[in-house]
Amino acid sequence: MNTVEDKKTCSELITQELQDRQDYLADLYTRADDGEDSAQEDIWEMAYGISTLSVTRVIWSGGGPSDFIEITHDKHDLIKVEYVYQDWFDGARVTVEEDSPVYRYAVDILEGMAQ
Repeated sequence: MNTVEDKKTCSELITQELQDRQDYLADLYTRADDGEDSAQEDIWEMAYGISTLSVTRVIWSGGGPSDFIEITHDKHDLIKVEYVYQDWFDGARVTVEEDSPVYRYAVDILEGMAQ
């Protein structure tokens, strides 16, 4: 019986899970390349869902140092805002809190892009 202590984390599982997907797709593509129609159907049907996210970068300064925000959104629905600060050969990013002026600025940018 598995206990909570026995459960592996996603970080521990990700390499094997990716390899399993790679192996499965390699088999499907081999079969599809050999003319097996059902393999081509399986390739298209394996997607549970498809979503497209966009990242809009608003650059405030460039060079060294530089700073900007990255607004991740699905069309005009804001997903997250990150502030990025970079200097020569170094950089950091943090997620911006929803109640901050920078987040409000990101909302304004997205609304302006929608017009």
